[in-house]
Amino acid sequence: ALNGMPKSCGEALILKGISLTIYKGEFLTLLGPSGCGKTTTLRIIAGFEKPDAGQVLQDGHDVTSLPPYERDVHTVFQHYALFPHYNVFDNIAFPLELAGTPKAEREARADAVIKQVGLDGFETRYPTELSGGMRKRACLARMMLYGAETALLDEPFAALDAQLKLAMHDLLLRLA
Repeated sequence: ALNGMPKSCGEALILKGISLTIYKGEFLTLLGPSGCGKTTTLRIIAGFEKPDAGQVLQDGHDVTSLPPYERDVHTVFQHYALFPHYNVFDNIAFPLELAGTPKAEREARADAVIKQVGLDGFETRYPTELSGGMRKRACLARMMLYGAETALLDEPFAALDAQLKLAMHDLLLRLA
């Protein structure tokens, strides 16, 4: 839940009076013109921005003051957040490595999700060797492995062709 979240940038008010409640298993889409505050709203929920007032609640708990890594949220922003020195496999498996998942399980789970997003055969490539759509799919695959309670997707289907958009949309619906 997001309650009364004004956010200002210098003298300009970016967000005012936003109140959202999103229920488990629900998808919510924010639509609006460029610069209207969609990404800022996601950044506040994720903990990358601090609101000037109001609160962010997750499962009824106020998480407004928690840093991003202490929130049960995974974010896929429109600008890819892949480690340039990791190949596709290592980028996708990173959350499992952080969690201390045994190597055999980590590899099996990462391989399965790589196949689900259509990146099999590209595991050893680096982000600079991928198209924009492939990088987006790698980010979505990592989100799938992360297993956070809340997923925030900022233009998740940008850079994907029409067929891949439908496939990724169906995959996200199945995961929810």
